[in-house]
Amino acid sequence: MIDSLNGDVLEIGVDHVVLDCHGVGYLVNAPATTLSRLPKQQKVRLYVHYSVSVDVRSGSSDHRLFGFLDKDDRQLFRRLIDVQGVSATIGMMIMSARSAQEVHTAILVGDESMLKGVKGIGPKLAQRIITELQGKLAGAPLPSSGGLPTGGNTPKAEALSALTSLGVDRLKAERALNAVLQDRAGETPAVEELIKLTLKNL
Repeated sequence: MIDSLNGDVLEIGVDHVVLDCHGVGYLVNAPATTLSRLPKQQKVRLYVHYSVSVDVRSGSSDHRLFGFLDKDDRQLFRRLIDVQGVSATIGMMIMSARSAQEVHTAILVGDESMLKGVKGIGPKLAQRIITELQGKLAGAPLPSSGGLPTGGNTPKAEALSALTSLGVDRLKAERALNAVLQDRAGETPAVEELIKLTLKNL
């Protein structure tokens, strides 16, 4: 099992990157959100998901590598493709359409519209993804925002970043967040709970 690859970026394509690891070039499929953050002609580590699919009729097998800059992004991809009807291709499209943080948050708050905006995902599949993953993601850490500043690595800052990434006005989100925190004086809810409570207060 390949857990990660550490090598020099040789080529960045539309849907893949080629890494030179000690003279061997590995073609790694990656979402657009990962490809856009890759440094050109520099060494980088990608956390890999190794997939093998077998054609029942011909018996031929297809080996593919999927790479991500963060372990949490890879874990989210793995959870997505565990859902019946979500192929690796659809999983890549979801991860390319939005950041892992936005996908994670959309599933937590039940935002079907974000998922239905991805080609190949209809209302039923969007609902299935949310139904199956909401509970699993509730206790999982919120993926990073891809290196963008969040105002500090605190639950409030992470919740604010996630809310603004969903399109909520920053000032309104901050006011609602402050109201939630005042109501919960003495205790700070987890990031996921903060997001849900704040959305109810908007």
